[in-house]
Amino acid sequence: MTDDRRHINWDMIVRHLMDVATDEEREEVERWLAEDEGNREYYRKAKRYFETYYTGEETRVVDSKGAWDEFVVYADKSRKTHIWRMIVKYAAILLFPLCVGLGYWFLGNDTPQTTFVSGGISIEPGTTKAVLVFNSGQRVKLTDSIAFEQAIEKFKPNGQVDKAIEYNKIIVPRGGEYNLVLADGTSVMINSDSKLSVPDRFEGKERRVRLEGEALFHVAQDVEHPFIVETDGGDVTVLGTVFNVNAYSGEDYVQTTLVEGRVAFQGKGMTEARTIAPGEQITYDVQTNSVNVEKVDTRIYTAWTEGKWIIEGERLDEIMKQLARWYDVTVFYQNAEAKDLVFTGDLEKYSNCNVILDIISMTTNVEFELKDRVIIVKMK
Repeated sequence: MTDDRRHINWDMIVRHLMDVATDEEREEVERWLAEDEGNREYYRKAKRYFETYYTGEETRVVDSKGAWDEFVVYADKSRKTHIWRMIVKYAAILLFPLCVGLGYWFLGNDTPQTTFVSGGISIEPGTTKAVLVFNSGQRVKLTDSIAFEQAIEKFKPNGQVDKAIEYNKIIVPRGGEYNLVLADGTSVMINSDSKLSVPDRFEGKERRVRLEGEALFHVAQDVEHPFIVETDGGDVTVLGTVFNVNAYSGEDYVQTTLVEGRVAFQGKGMTEARTIAPGEQITYDVQTNSVNVEKVDTRIYTAWTEGKWIIEGERLDEIMKQLARWYDVTVFYQNAEAKDLVFTGDLEKYSNCNVILDIISMTTNVEFELKDRVIIVKMK
């Protein structure tokens, strides 16, 4: 099977199957079908799969809200919302498994597989929450973005101008995320299981914060005072920009993805900083001190701030690390080889964990079992 068949536009196939495709789309599908027998067999499997769901023969239970949310993500991608609204009227939930599940099924699995969830366990997604730990040791729970500003104002010490700068820490636990605005106007979206240390005020020649974990920064421009994000693996220096930093403790790399502006990264083992441009990503291996810069689709690395994960050819092990942090669960692999399986698809971050696992199981050669807050990963 060629890469073209493997990555065929599912949306176009769906429209062709439902006879709502445009003339141009119909011609494109017909050309693709005429290429070889492999493509035609591919399409026949899609048709059988679609007809199974459409006629109601499939008994797999799909979470209706999760199905709708997933469907909207795929609909937005098509940029042809008027056609998608027509399809939605017929069966959003019925089409949902087709849009997210064709990949693995088409590659030779003739029987759709499902996730086995024991005991009716349902794991809810994370929420907005954090803890602000002042330099003095005082702790304040943060439940929304306003709470941070209120806490800073309420517990600001008198005579601050004469005091040395003190760093306070925002701790976002597993199963949480938090958005805040710093004193200089910089906004920061902090991901699960992350820590951001910030000064009680910015003064001097630079604005320096320290990150352990992942965060998306929208830095307020100030040419005279560069903004520096310090990590265990190295520092990111900017003047005013939008970028994502992934620097979780225990990982072998620090990764910076630039959306807008200009940043320079210097790893602990680098003799000089490396500058990247918008649309580029720099990955620094903290073990070997090697650096890799490449052009990327920045949406993949910032979508988590907009309530979804865009995953393209990522190892299951890396995906499950994200899920473990967001849903506050532990992952156990019954088969180590499952870690290297690859998944591609869009996932709704605010869906229950069960829905996410069902989608992954449907499109890869694994199944999941839930026991308390432990996800057991098994090969099918």
